[in-house]
Amino acid sequence: MRFESVEAYAFGPFRDASLALVPGLNVVFGPNEAGKSTWHAALYAGLCGIRRAKGRAVRVDARFEQRHRPWDANGAWEVGVRLALADGRRVALRHDLAGGVDSSARDAELAGRDYSNEIVFEGAPDGSRWLGLDRRSFLHTACVRQAQMLAVREDAGALQAALQAAAATAGTDATAARALATLKGFRSDRVGSERARTRPLVQSRHEVEAARGELDIARGARDEYQRKRARLAAREGMLRATRARLLAGRARESGERLARMRELSRRFESGQPRLFDDPELADRVAVAVATWEAQPMPKPLAGEDVEELEERLAAVAEELDTVAGRVRRKRRWLLGGGGIGLVAGLAAGAGHSVMLGWPVAVLGLGTLAWAFVWRGAGRIRPLEAGRAGIVAELPRRRKEEEEFARAQRRLEEAESVLRRSAADAGLEVGSPAALVDGLYDWQARRRRRLGRYEEEQAAWSELRRLLEDRTLEEWAAETERLEAEATAYGGNLSAPADPGDTAESLERLERRQREALERELGALEERERNLPDVADAEERLAQAERRQGEIERLDATLATTMDFLAAAELRVHRDVAQVLRETVLAWLPRVTGGRYVDCRVDPASLAVEVRGPDGRFRSADLLSHGTAEQVYLLLRLALARHLTKPQEACPLLLDDALSGCDATRAVAVLDTLLAIAGETQVILFTHDADVRRWAEDHLREPRDRLIDLEPPAAR
Repeated sequence: MRFESVEAYAFGPFRDASLALVPGLNVVFGPNEAGKSTWHAALYAGLCGIRRAKGRAVRVDARFEQRHRPWDANGAWEVGVRLALADGRRVALRHDLAGGVDSSARDAELAGRDYSNEIVFEGAPDGSRWLGLDRRSFLHTACVRQAQMLAVREDAGALQAALQAAAATAGTDATAARALATLKGFRSDRVGSERARTRPLVQSRHEVEAARGELDIARGARDEYQRKRARLAAREGMLRATRARLLAGRARESGERLARMRELSRRFESGQPRLFDDPELADRVAVAVATWEAQPMPKPLAGEDVEELEERLAAVAEELDTVAGRVRRKRRWLLGGGGIGLVAGLAAGAGHSVMLGWPVAVLGLGTLAWAFVWRGAGRIRPLEAGRAGIVAELPRRRKEEEEFARAQRRLEEAESVLRRSAADAGLEVGSPAALVDGLYDWQARRRRRLGRYEEEQAAWSELRRLLEDRTLEEWAAETERLEAEATAYGGNLSAPADPGDTAESLERLERRQREALERELGALEERERNLPDVADAEERLAQAERRQGEIERLDATLATTMDFLAAAELRVHRDVAQVLRETVLAWLPRVTGGRYVDCRVDPASLAVEVRGPDGRFRSADLLSHGTAEQVYLLLRLALARHLTKPQEACPLLLDDALSGCDATRAVAVLDTLLAIAGETQVILFTHDADVRRWAEDHLREPRDRLIDLEPPAAR
């Protein structure tokens, strides 16, 4: 099989795009985001389609859809490939990945002949079926996704069935493996293991144990039945005695209740007690007394009042004005005298009396300076200080007088309320202290009357509670009925009641005794109907022992047969391991540059060990990441060859498979892939420029081809 082309009708970012391929090595080069991984996925989806079986999609399919389903194609998701098969047919595969309805596999030359029925797998056409694979085994072997070279180890179990089928095709003793698997299933179903509790072997042992237990139960059931019959008679007597005590107690309680109701009825012949005064008056009295006692007595104010302070302030202000006027007049005289002296002195000095003029001028100048500086502070400042003190005292004194007046008004209002409340309570007029004492006496008398009222009200409530909407005559009839019933059960009404025999405790005791009696009676009746037969129990034990013996003999026979088949299966594993080893070994020295010259493969786990020139085998998993990827690339090639039908060749789809190789190893792997491409189509996607240069130097059409993908900006 080989791919001739892949068409992305609506796949990922591509719309109606295609890629033509040649039979040999196809190197598809492109930078990051050029769509290499998308074309790789399109080749896989175009060949294998996706699972359409019932049930929820597996996680791998869900991730594939999230990554490659277009967002802006109006729901369309289609891809296809054109294949050339080994039998000469050319087939066009087209998959409607969104709906699955239009998926098809038609002949590209014979009028569209449909081959879908040949390759249907899990509900959809799968082209890898022509190779003898399916979409899962193809993905794990021939389809290498980016950074997934080592993932073949994770899916070793999924490839075991395909490896067994390949061994059968090769003519080895694979029937041993299938027979062993069949016998294991048969043994699991028909025998089971020591830990399989639901399988026949363990079940037969349980059946024997159960049969022995049933026999023991059958032998003891009759004796237990007789003992239970004897206990029932004793329980019935105990229940009757408890019932007699309960009824006697109820009769005595009803009689005591009737006597109390008669006593209370005589007490309230005139009807329900009534409240003797107005509760609102008591509230007003309490508020009035509390308000009066809460009022503080205002203390008389000492010192000058506001009026006196205002008069003194006016006198000081008047005196201050008088002194200020005198100071102003004196300053004017000083200014005038100083000016005259200065002018006269200057005039005399300018004449012929210099000795007399200049002293007069200096004296006049000094007088002027003194007039400017002097303000009469010695007399004005004390007056101003006195005025400031009076001004500061006035607001404080006004506040004190206002507070005193408010306290006086509150006291008068409290006294007024006190006197009104006292008058309402019937007290004579007197001093506030006498009124308060009188009101306290009034409240004490009222509390005593209220206490007697509450006692009467409680007794009235007790009467109503005892009557329970019934009359005394009805209660008398009820008491007579209880006494008669108690006498009928043998109760002693004249005997004093036991303090522990309360109605609740006796009712609980009677209920427990009755329930126990009913349970035992029901159980005894059921036991009587279902008493096991000892003979039947012995027969069932014998049958269970025979069945256990048969299963143990079958288990021994199957174990012996499976030992022979296990040896045959080991031979099959050796055959498969040898085929895989030979295929890997053909290319291993070349790919690893001669570092590793031998290998061995475990077909059960697909673990690979390689040997270097030192002769020691090492697990490929423990080698460098690049070397491990190269080894497992060869293992995938071996698996693809071994699992594919003999007449077909499985193409290899590699996405950045050389990312872990250094330059020398990369050239060795590329040379290996070029040689492999002589027998099998190889499609390698890469972004490595060195790989592209190698492809330019080594690939020649028409067998091989270098394909350059357009950069993202060009699409």
